[in-house]
Amino acid sequence: MIDVTLTEEEQLMCQEKAEARYNIARQLGLKQLRIDTSPRNVELLGVQGEMAFAKLFNLHTPMVEHGADAGWDYEINGITIDIKTAHKPHYRLIFRELSAFKSQVAVLVVKINENVFRIKGWASKQNFINWSNPMDKGGFSLEDEHLRQIQNLWLNAAVKGLK
Repeated sequence: MIDVTLTEEEQLMCQEKAEARYNIARQLGLKQLRIDTSPRNVELLGVQGEMAFAKLFNLHTPMVEHGADAGWDYEINGITIDIKTAHKPHYRLIFRELSAFKSQVAVLVVKINENVFRIKGWASKQNFINWSNPMDKGGFSLEDEHLRQIQNLWLNAAVKGLK
């Protein structure tokens, strides 16, 4: 696990991108799957998690151009990565359906406080399918102990880039 602190400037960028994503999704008639105190909070949380991941991996800022969820947020040396962000420090990696896991890898990021986000770890699609458990109200979740260290994802991507 690695903690990443977002600066005030990065937070403002997240707010702008979240607002743009929210507007695109509503124009397309998409409904949010999560309930929150504000519909924009869900978008903001997701963008913040992507920003924390991007900062750690020295990648471009989160994109708005994807519009609706494309199934992945980043690609590093051919590895597609979906960032999942939760607002609770003790959370699991969750997908509503196994078919919703469209990338090769998913990364779990959790919000520790307003500016600090913890990159908890990652799972390949196959490991998620093998180790996740069905949830009572639908969906599948993977417990923390099955997440791989984020350093391993960086190493895998670096090695793949050298081949």
